[in-house]
Amino acid sequence: MDANNIKYFVAVARYGSINHAAKAMFISQPQLSHIIKGLEEETGLTLFQRTRHGTQLTKQGKEFLTHCEVILQEMENLKHYIASSRDETSRLSVSMTRFSHTSECFNEICAKYQDRSRFSYKLREDAAEGVIGDVAERLSSIGVIHFSSADSDMMLRNLQNKQLTFIPLATFRPYVCLSAHHEIMQRLLQQDHGASGIEIEMLADYGFVRYIDQYEDFIYHIATESGLVDLNESQKVIYVNDRQAQMRLISRTNFYTIGIVDFAGQNPLYNVISVPLLHCSEHLKFGIITRKDTKLSDIETDFIDYVRAHYASLQDKEEQSHSAKN
Repeated sequence: MDANNIKYFVAVARYGSINHAAKAMFISQPQLSHIIKGLEEETGLTLFQRTRHGTQLTKQGKEFLTHCEVILQEMENLKHYIASSRDETSRLSVSMTRFSHTSECFNEICAKYQDRSRFSYKLREDAAEGVIGDVAERLSSIGVIHFSSADSDMMLRNLQNKQLTFIPLATFRPYVCLSAHHEIMQRLLQQDHGASGIEIEMLADYGFVRYIDQYEDFIYHIATESGLVDLNESQKVIYVNDRQAQMRLISRTNFYTIGIVDFAGQNPLYNVISVPLLHCSEHLKFGIITRKDTKLSDIETDFIDYVRAHYASLQDKEEQSHSAKN
């Protein structure tokens, strides 16, 4: 059970309204409704009664709330313990949304400082809200997140409300990630269209690979020139937990996912390529978040510099590729 979903449940219980809770938690009302529905399905409990006056806890919901409040308090106690016990000099503590480009940076920094006599390096992957929670609650010193360009104002207000600093990294067009031997690619080559891009409608008959418990991600809700396409409603959906499982599955099938430009070794390692998604009206924005009152270690400062340089290079690569095709 995802700890963030517990927080969302408690917020709805306290506000007595999904709409009011969504505003307080800085997510959309449909996203929060989806999370609550998923929590009820996961637990097998009816947690709320929906009425015209709002959302009321059921008897099961009240009992569930009691347990959730205990869990959240214990999590808070654990965070304070971890913060007080942390070695400040040789620490690298990062939370990130699931993109190989960021994990590559983490690996490079770990390798650079591998000969230190003592250190503690940690990398955790989660949805954007989970990463923000980690940094806000001092479980991680640094967060690397992505979000839709359309959600920029809401996201920046959320970060400011949580006393977090945002460092912009780059903005990318969405890409379709699929096997180099995918039927679509073969058909495009036969039609002499090359691989300049893929229409979202071309993917309707193929399996969409996505991460578990990441409903709010822009990647699953594609805004095109002809309207919103919710990939969560695809006829074929495959849920995975990690990036390697995702890549291996895509490499062996006609399944696909949505991401950005290729990461290092993507095609040689997995025979998986990234092709621009055509006519998408939004972009993915990437950035680094830290607490305003956090003192970063020298390794963490170096990591931030490395991530900024890496994403700047990725953006230059994409812009050069886009200019060449036009």
